[in-house]
Amino acid sequence: MRKLLDNAAESVSFFSTGRDALYALLRTLSHKTIYLPDLICGSVYQACIQAGKEVKTYRMKPDLVQLESYDLQLPVSSCLLVMHYFGLANEGLMHRAKSMGMTVISDVTHMLFNRDKLKFIGAQSDYLVASLRKSGPFPDGGFLSSCNHVVPSPSSGIREVFFSLRAAGLISRGFSAARDFDNDENFHLTQQAERLIDQSPAGDFACSYYTRELLQTINVDENATKIIKNITALSTSLYGRCISVNNHLSPTPYYLCQFKDQYERDSVRSQLTSNEYFCPIHWVTSHLPTPSPLSNLILSIPCDARYGEQEMQAIADVIMSCLSK
Repeated sequence: MRKLLDNAAESVSFFSTGRDALYALLRTLSHKTIYLPDLICGSVYQACIQAGKEVKTYRMKPDLVQLESYDLQLPVSSCLLVMHYFGLANEGLMHRAKSMGMTVISDVTHMLFNRDKLKFIGAQSDYLVASLRKSGPFPDGGFLSSCNHVVPSPSSGIREVFFSLRAAGLISRGFSAARDFDNDENFHLTQQAERLIDQSPAGDFACSYYTRELLQTINVDENATKIIKNITALSTSLYGRCISVNNHLSPTPYYLCQFKDQYERDSVRSQLTSNEYFCPIHWVTSHLPTPSPLSNLILSIPCDARYGEQEMQAIADVIMSCLSK
């Protein structure tokens, strides 16, 4: 993966988190305004505010590609963050923004196992930004890159407490998998780390040496092959039961399920948790100025290379048992 990221851009910098990378970039840009999708992490929104930018949002439709309105009222100087959700290349929005003279920042967190699309998006965007924690056993890490511009480098050290908690949680997860522990300290440690980072202001913090070394151990093509098999298994088993935007040919670490209402989504998530399948919500937006109605309906199913088709079928069975009640 390190080789892929180095070859996909002329300039690459590694930060502690994706939001740190975005913050560092925005501090160097003269733009007064940034447009964000309404389906976005609250910490990304806060990083933009902290960087001194006025934030405007645009509403995504359920397919996560189309907008509810293309009526973007552009200020004189603005940039736009394009989220390529769940491996979907949001080319239409990206090209429209470029044609309107906006600076395009593409978030490719969900696209790091798709060599061709990553290279294409990188060439068409002004900047790429991503978090690494969803793509491997990385205790920290995010990157900022560009094919056309020199990107800023971190000016601070690593986030030591955050890194320590995440690293300890990942090591604990390895022991659990090997010895069949259930509900060990892994979840407590990683949850502490996530709470800590969500409560911390963005900064120019560096990525750890540990993560940068681990990047050289992740085989992109082998991971992509396994992920595609997992996505195909979920798509086949859940066809017609819940809505998904995933393309089975596009490897991404999460499979999106969209349910009819929040009650159904939360019931499914609770049942999955009781079976020790821990599924995040990307993203909770209730605390943002313009919350996305989609955030109450969607659930992200981990389908990365840690898992196999057998686990995907078990997850699908739990979901289908909930929807049949």
